[in-house]
Amino acid sequence: MKGLRLQLAVFYILLSLPALLLIERAVFGWKFENMLRQLADGRVEALLQHEAVSIDEAMAAGAREEELKLRLQHLVLRLERPRESLGTSAAFVLLELTPHPFEARLRTASGERIAADTPRQDAPDWLHRAWSMPVPDRAGREPWQLDVDLAVPTPWRLSLEAVSFEWRLAVAYLVIFLLGSAWFLRWRVLGRVSRMAEAAGAWARGDFSVALADRNSDELGRLAQALDRMAADVQALVGTRARLASLEERQRLARDLHDTVKQKAFALSLQLSAARDSASETARQQRLQEAQGLMAEIQHELAELLQDMRGEPSDALAEVDLVPALSSRLDDFTRRSGLVGEAALPESVEVPADTADAVLRVYDEALSNVWRHAAARHVRVQLAPLPEGWALSVEDDGRGLGAASRDGMGMNNMRERSRAIGARFEVHGGAGGGTRLLLVFPEGISRP
Repeated sequence: MKGLRLQLAVFYILLSLPALLLIERAVFGWKFENMLRQLADGRVEALLQHEAVSIDEAMAAGAREEELKLRLQHLVLRLERPRESLGTSAAFVLLELTPHPFEARLRTASGERIAADTPRQDAPDWLHRAWSMPVPDRAGREPWQLDVDLAVPTPWRLSLEAVSFEWRLAVAYLVIFLLGSAWFLRWRVLGRVSRMAEAAGAWARGDFSVALADRNSDELGRLAQALDRMAADVQALVGTRARLASLEERQRLARDLHDTVKQKAFALSLQLSAARDSASETARQQRLQEAQGLMAEIQHELAELLQDMRGEPSDALAEVDLVPALSSRLDDFTRRSGLVGEAALPESVEVPADTADAVLRVYDEALSNVWRHAAARHVRVQLAPLPEGWALSVEDDGRGLGAASRDGMGMNNMRERSRAIGARFEVHGGAGGGTRLLLVFPEGISRP
């Protein structure tokens, strides 16, 4: 079983087997009750009346006792095949409960008795039904009576008997299934997700000595292997940063890692923790899909950083439309954080690529601060025109920004990026509490 989806499918198929067994028993019990109602509606009496006439004719013709026994055995066989003899399909119900449910015999008032040789089983607590039909007396003989008895165990009693193989199998299966379920969820799903969350937390703290080393080929195994590769890439990038001779380059790289990889590693850690704690399989799969998306974004950011460090050229003067990027990042943020987002954006605002990159880095850091520090429920994003350019504001309804937070690394990075593109960066208290971050940057090419 290569894939986690296949494993879960087999898991839940096995889970359904006891339920199917109970449903089958219930349906069988309903058919048994329906069969009893059919046998009580007069069709058995009609068959016995016809058989009694036939027996009388045979007796009048001088039939011997052995021939009468054969007739009785033939009658039993016909009753055990009631589709033809009684016009009902209940034969499988009777024969599944006992191989020979019917017994037939002829008797007189004086005690003379002729019975069919049928190896029928019986027990005092079985269900019993009896029918009697007088044999017509057209030859002046002593009157005979044709008797037919039915004896079968009830379906539920048969299921609960100690000798019932199905019941023993069901009990044994349930015990084994409960133990197997605990093992499967603990070691195949929850344990592995928990190790991913712990590793992601360590990587977010800068400890890359933790490796998942999951060699399974299912979805979780592939995710773990990709996370290990990502951790190795991040570790290599951090090592490269340590070897940079230029202080300015080291600071710039630190800003990039803080504003991209670290923020997404933090979000990745939250998604994996949520997946570990999810109560339903659907919610867990959604969280894992979000984690895979974050992992892809981290790898993309790392590739761009490595490209920049190698000095590979980029088209910094190309025009970029800011609005789709702002909108999609807000959608990702609200989906992952659970906060309510509101956006007031124009249709299109084009700026140079280096300006767009700085604006988006400041925007990402502002949203990350709302998620990590503000304890907010709502966030509002607005991009509005000004005489000197455009004003981008991010406002939340959280607990506000403390004095210590104003001088943190994230705030300093936003100020540095703003200065690099000639923008103005301001932090204010929100209208209803919380914090409002304002970035005023030079005007690009816009379309209304």
